[in-house]
Amino acid sequence: MNLEDVRAFVAVVDTGSVGKAALCLNLTQPAVSRRVQRLEETLGVTLLDRECKPARPTRAGDTAYRRCVAVLRAAEALTRDSRSTVAAGPLRVGLTLALSEAVLAPAIEAVRSLCPGVSLRLVVDRSSVLRRQIADGQLDAAVVAEKPERPLDPGHATPLGTERVLVVVPADSPLPSRTTIAGLAGQHWVINPDGCGFRAQLDRALADRGAPVEVVAETWGAGLQLALIARGLGIGLIPERLLAESPWHETVRVVTVDDFAPALTAWMVTAGPLGPFDAAIEAIAATVRGFLEEDAMPASFSASPRGSPSAAG
Repeated sequence: MNLEDVRAFVAVVDTGSVGKAALCLNLTQPAVSRRVQRLEETLGVTLLDRECKPARPTRAGDTAYRRCVAVLRAAEALTRDSRSTVAAGPLRVGLTLALSEAVLAPAIEAVRSLCPGVSLRLVVDRSSVLRRQIADGQLDAAVVAEKPERPLDPGHATPLGTERVLVVVPADSPLPSRTTIAGLAGQHWVINPDGCGFRAQLDRALADRGAPVEVVAETWGAGLQLALIARGLGIGLIPERLLAESPWHETVRVVTVDDFAPALTAWMVTAGPLGPFDAAIEAIAATVRGFLEEDAMPASFSASPRGSPSAAG
């Protein structure tokens, strides 16, 4: 298989036309067409639907495109690694929505400080999407969150720690300071949208008691959620450290739920060895570990009345 044929096919898909691909590759259109045809002959499949204008990849072409992108990225990484031990160039890393609010900015700062030659692109999405993008070669690495009872393959995944959340209610809520999951039935929730691991655990816990999750607001971001909870619109699930740092922490309180302790394990997943970029990946991993270690401190807000010393953090 000729790497330049692979590059031509990827360029056609990325740009949407043979003409634009030719401009990007500094080739003639016939030369690009010949390279794509040669790749089709090598693979024994039709990669482009030429009846469409502009040409689009066939179903086999879609699959081949993802593999070809991974091949090109691997070739680029091999070239970088053979030339230098100093990390430089683009690095695409995914970050699960569950942790993005807390670690996005610190992760960028850590990489810029340690590896100034790295052009970091952080992509925030659901863990399932990020893992698929790793497999398709669209990302070099990703921080994902999975249930503790579902460990990932240790070959390309490293555990970073466990995140736990607290059940947070308005300070003047009639809910007792200690309850059970059944005692939360009928409450209105300010919570992450579907696709969040904590939301899924809450859904299942309440469903086991014959109660639905009654949602009043779905939104990502603990800051906005806490603002809505503080205004009395509902209750929610909030990481402790984000609660401690929030300007709303004096207007909410924590309720201990004896039979409900939602948790997710964070993992750093890589597409393979990243050579000089390992230091940048470790800087991001260390940022996540630091957040989770702080977040693992014993709860200090439980049953705290409005304005008390413990509520002030």
